[in-house]
Amino acid sequence: MVSVWGAALLARESEQAAIERLLADQSPAAVFLEGEPGIGKSTVWGAGVATAMQHGYLTLTARGSEAETGLSYSGLTDLLDPVADEVLADLPAPQRDALEVVLLRRLPGEVPIAQRTVGAAVLSTLRQLTVQHRLLLAIDDLQWLDRPTVAALTFALRRLPAGTVRLLTARRLPSGLAAEQAEDVSQLVRDALPAEQTEVVLLDRLEDAAIERLLIDRMELALSDRQLRRLLERVDGNPFWALEVGASVAGRTGDAADELPVPDSLATLVTERVAALTRGAHDALLIVSALHQPTTELVLRVLAAQLSDPQGALDAAVAAGVVTEAGARLRPGHPLLGSVALDSLPPGRRASLHRRLAAVVSDPEQHARHLALAAGGQPDAEVATALDAGANAARARGAPRAAADLLELAIVHTPADHSDELARRRFEAGKLYFASGDLERACELAESVYATDPPAELRRRMFIMLVELTYWIRSADRARALIRDVLDDPRTDPHLHAIALAAASDIGDGRDTPRLELAARALREFDELTEEPDPEALATALIYQAYGQIDQGEGIAHELIARAMAAQEQLPWISLTSTGRAALAFWRKSVDDLDGSRQALDQLIVQARDEGEDGALPGLYGHLALTECWAGRYEAGQLAVVEGLRYAELGGLVPVVLHASRALLSLLTGDSETASALATSQLAAAGERTATLSAVVYRQVLGAAALLREDNAEAVELLQTALATARAAGINEPGRRQRLEGDLGQALVNTGQLDEAAELAAELQDLGERQDRPTIIGVGLRIAGLMQASRGNLDKAIALLQQAVAEHEKSPLPLERGRSLLALGQTQRRRRARPAARAALEDALACFTELGAVPFIEAASRELGRLGGARAPGALTEAERRVAELVSSGLSNRDVAARLFTSVRTVEGHLAAVYRKIGVRSRTELASRLGPTADGSGPQSD
Repeated sequence: MVSVWGAALLARESEQAAIERLLADQSPAAVFLEGEPGIGKSTVWGAGVATAMQHGYLTLTARGSEAETGLSYSGLTDLLDPVADEVLADLPAPQRDALEVVLLRRLPGEVPIAQRTVGAAVLSTLRQLTVQHRLLLAIDDLQWLDRPTVAALTFALRRLPAGTVRLLTARRLPSGLAAEQAEDVSQLVRDALPAEQTEVVLLDRLEDAAIERLLIDRMELALSDRQLRRLLERVDGNPFWALEVGASVAGRTGDAADELPVPDSLATLVTERVAALTRGAHDALLIVSALHQPTTELVLRVLAAQLSDPQGALDAAVAAGVVTEAGARLRPGHPLLGSVALDSLPPGRRASLHRRLAAVVSDPEQHARHLALAAGGQPDAEVATALDAGANAARARGAPRAAADLLELAIVHTPADHSDELARRRFEAGKLYFASGDLERACELAESVYATDPPAELRRRMFIMLVELTYWIRSADRARALIRDVLDDPRTDPHLHAIALAAASDIGDGRDTPRLELAARALREFDELTEEPDPEALATALIYQAYGQIDQGEGIAHELIARAMAAQEQLPWISLTSTGRAALAFWRKSVDDLDGSRQALDQLIVQARDEGEDGALPGLYGHLALTECWAGRYEAGQLAVVEGLRYAELGGLVPVVLHASRALLSLLTGDSETASALATSQLAAAGERTATLSAVVYRQVLGAAALLREDNAEAVELLQTALATARAAGINEPGRRQRLEGDLGQALVNTGQLDEAAELAAELQDLGERQDRPTIIGVGLRIAGLMQASRGNLDKAIALLQQAVAEHEKSPLPLERGRSLLALGQTQRRRRARPAARAALEDALACFTELGAVPFIEAASRELGRLGGARAPGALTEAERRVAELVSSGLSNRDVAARLFTSVRTVEGHLAAVYRKIGVRSRTELASRLGPTADGSGPQSD
């Protein structure tokens, strides 16, 4: 083909300007060139690539191809193979392994590569490259990019900071020239980027003067005025059409040259050009157009089976401009040529071509697709088996959607009397659609298989998936109805019956049977089987049995979780948040093992990032935030909330634990308005689900906020409702009901409901002693002490509160120690034991200040104010020292908060403690009182 770059350079000023803005690191960060076939998109795109290289960009390129749209990662291979050696060694092991498989540098293992891991590998690769390079991704014929590549790219693009990577693409708009791709993936790529960072450039038709200049410059062709007018009228500014007509005229001599061949359509023109080729050139064009990544060696091998001079045929195609050569890679001279050549083949010749190609390609996916195209949609067991193999290859490379498409073809080619194979293929296709996110199609396939009464083993495997899909796609009631049908059917085999009980322990059976009972029955029936139980269903029952044990206040059932984890090891993949490892990580914080919970959650977060399981990250970060909150590490908890929300924005779902952690952290750092607004909105959004456990956590936040503003009656109402909801669900473990007991006990005492407070205190002390849990014992003792103080038994109250403080010395929840010290100091003040009261309150204030627990800092400061008299100077904590240094240097509270990555309220709390300890009332006094320390590094602490 003759290049139209010269003309495009003269007539594409707006397109060039968009590309120049892109490469100058201005907005936009992505330019999408679009236009009709032949309008010059690839020419402008190629000019942009050349310009980027001149500007010093590392430019990674790929070209979509009709022959490659159904193949896994062909586009990604084009993009990343040139830089793989630079980045592979620095990738995390799961990502490195995945990318090596995708790029065909190693064979897949027994466990298929997860598509999300490929996406994570691409994200890490692009991040690495942008550290050393200005990076441009350039993709021509975007509409034909294969879906696995699109999935990996969009995964990465959504997670990169805006503008980190520049993107230049060209896309052919739909036309009637050839069969279009059923699904144009271009919009998926565009949607991965912020709208304000993208620019769509629609290529207009060239002006008449540009077309005339094009013919002269590129072909040295001068037409008469009559010929030029007719050509311009017919080609309507399309440069490819103009050059094709010009090439036809240039080849004519004598009288024939006066007749200008201008067909009625571009399709007719291209068809005529293809038809005029020699047989050898025509065959070469067909083979190049139909092959995935055609190489010179492969094309010659196919040609050799049908022509005596294969090299001559390929040379003729290149000379005619219908095939181009770049290194060992061949392409149609223009996509239109390949499309028209293939579409114009009679069915018999097309089938013959694909049979020949199937015989020479080695890749299972390519082999299967060529066989399917040769079969023409007719049932053929051999073709269906080949498509199975192709699907397995795609699945192993982390392309579940491509594998599902191949299995859909296998279903079409499966003979009607092969019912078991048909059911199996539908089930496997459903699983693949499930894995790739197409839940509706997965559910349709599962329902179609289940309705045919498949073999027992397949029915069991199908049931688990069908229940989950029905739950999410249809309704929870319909999923429970499926379970009841199996449980009530006397013909149900024991294995399926146990599986149904396990499923019921997850979502209920619609009859209000306690889930713990359902899980226990499932485990008994699994143990009675003579065959190995289904590992997924068994793990579900075991984990829900363990849920029941911890909820009842019996601690973590490590033996059940270990057995569940062993069962899950048999599964090819399971969501991280559904694993026994995740359950342990979540529950450890509930039983006061905060360090163990933090370590386990950090490991799961790393794994989720490495394997690209973004959907797990909001929940994992939410649990980490709650762990850090209870550990008194509020800044770390707030950072976890920020990360969790960032990942939640990608998936559109914020889990309850993330909302709850954010609200609780806001409350404890002094932002009660945000805490209350968030909890109120989420409680309202729960609607009819206000009797579920998720409502407990929001009522706990609202109750705690009411207690802090001394609205004791509202606090009691909210917290008693939350406790009743938790108890109704069989949850007796304080850590699983948001540790609401301390707030409720204090509110009950404040409202004079002392008997209820005494019952709650006794319950906590009994549970704490049975589990050897100092935190729970201490909270129970504090409630008992407050109750005795309210009854006037101050000596007994002080003894109980001193025991509470002693218990909290052994607890990993520092706020509880501070609250018990505060209660002790308040009671000692009432007992007129002023020195002891001051000591307890000073310790409480130091504890709260170190944590940054603003409302409790204020409460302790008020209590100290009530004591009056001289205040004992206290040593500044490290956090107070940092705040004092920055404030005395002239920074505002907001500036100090930004410098220390904390909230303004936390700074205010530290500053109040500094004023009190040093004995000053203003920032000016603080600056004058603070002298350099011995080493000149900061203020004195006394």
